[in-house]
Amino acid sequence: MRFINSVFSSRNIRCLRPLVHLRSSHCFQASRSFSSPTKEFVRSVFSDVAKNYDLMNDLMSVGIHRFWKEVLVQEVISSLKMTHRHLSKDYFSNDFVPDIINIFGVKIVYIHLDDMVVDILDLAGGTGDIGIRIAELSKNLKFEDSNGFVLYDSLKITPKIVVCDPSEEMTKLGQEKSEKAGVQGLSWVNAEAEKLPFEDCSFDIITIGFGVRNFSDRNAGLSECYRVLKPGGRLLILEFSHCENELLSVLYKTYSDKLIPFLGSVVAKNEEAYDYLVDSIRKFPNQQEVAEILKSLGFLHVSYRNLTGGIVCIHSGFRKL
Repeated sequence: MRFINSVFSSRNIRCLRPLVHLRSSHCFQASRSFSSPTKEFVRSVFSDVAKNYDLMNDLMSVGIHRFWKEVLVQEVISSLKMTHRHLSKDYFSNDFVPDIINIFGVKIVYIHLDDMVVDILDLAGGTGDIGIRIAELSKNLKFEDSNGFVLYDSLKITPKIVVCDPSEEMTKLGQEKSEKAGVQGLSWVNAEAEKLPFEDCSFDIITIGFGVRNFSDRNAGLSECYRVLKPGGRLLILEFSHCENELLSVLYKTYSDKLIPFLGSVVAKNEEAYDYLVDSIRKFPNQQEVAEILKSLGFLHVSYRNLTGGIVCIHSGFRKL
């Protein structure tokens, strides 16, 4: 029946279907080379700068990082808003009989849906900017829709958000921030991306905001994302990338090389940590290379969207059904 393709299951939920497609050493060395940092080093860097992390993000990006994260979160919300249009094939049993309403001689199919929980992982979530914002914008998400002679009851979608980061100092600050903002429904986990403590097929959506370049083993971390995604689940990565405009690229490189380490030394009292962060940005693969990495790991419908001239990029990929 036509209505079967118009309703998303709140029972036997397996995944979010592909919904919105975007455009196709770890210890310091004496040489200060950061090409192969260890997990311990990355954890120590973010633990050291945790207290000033949010302030440094505002200063380094002149606040633009908030816009970039908002675009990512809106992409998550767009996916949530579309979930009621997609149905797990297991939703209806063979003996399922929908309610039939007779209105002025016209038979209308009516379906009632229970509230649905969507599992979201904010990986390398730090102090929780992205997870907290998703929780704020998804409060009381409720959708009512109709499709020809099919009506279905309003569906409330409640995200269950896990913020995961290896730094205990970062997640502790994030918990304090979420409590201060009155945001509920978040849980906090300390773990490395390369070895996530979650079962297979646990999450409908995974977000990673400015974290992939800090993975000690990029392929291992992204493979773990694939493992813990539900079939059809979506991975969204917000990461620094490569400028499309040559002049902007030169200006950005000068800014990164000079001002960011200076701010790190003055504000965070840790110039070396921000030297590492700048170096990690410079060495991160370009947009197309990241897309190819995701495809090689099995992700489907891989796409990317440049922001601010390619200074940052949102990458998207789905686990196969």
